[in-house]
Amino acid sequence: MKTKRNAALMATLFLFVAGLLSVASLPAQVKGLCCIAGTYEGFQVNYAKPNCPRPLKEKFTMVVKQKEPCTSFISGTVTDSSGVVNNWTGTLSRGLMRGCCVLEGSFLTPGGNTVKFKGNICLRLGKWQAKGTWEEIGSTDPCRGSGTWQMTQI
Repeated sequence: MKTKRNAALMATLFLFVAGLLSVASLPAQVKGLCCIAGTYEGFQVNYAKPNCPRPLKEKFTMVVKQKEPCTSFISGTVTDSSGVVNNWTGTLSRGLMRGCCVLEGSFLTPGGNTVKFKGNICLRLGKWQAKGTWEEIGSTDPCRGSGTWQMTQI
């Protein structure tokens, strides 16, 4: 009789602990992605290449849209320093560092080339900051094509 009661108590305790663990992991999964919606200011620089003009730092503004509750699908606009607006789409995934995510996206330029970008976005001092690399696919210009970028939430 005592062993049946102990077995029943152990089974109940096991189910209780398993239930707590499954409920506790749900918020952690939702919180695993960064909530980065907002407006950012940044700059990009081409990689230096032989026989090409010296790379210039070009400013841009990026708007990031993200559906609640902070989903992995993101989109928005990038406005370059000359005022050209490009619509972009991308994804967000968990980063290796705590409080950071990996941002990947792409957009089509007015010239018909695709620009792909990828970087880490981290929460620092209450603002999201990101840096990464970009590459223009389909461009025949030997002096254009790839570089680095950085941005900070405003």
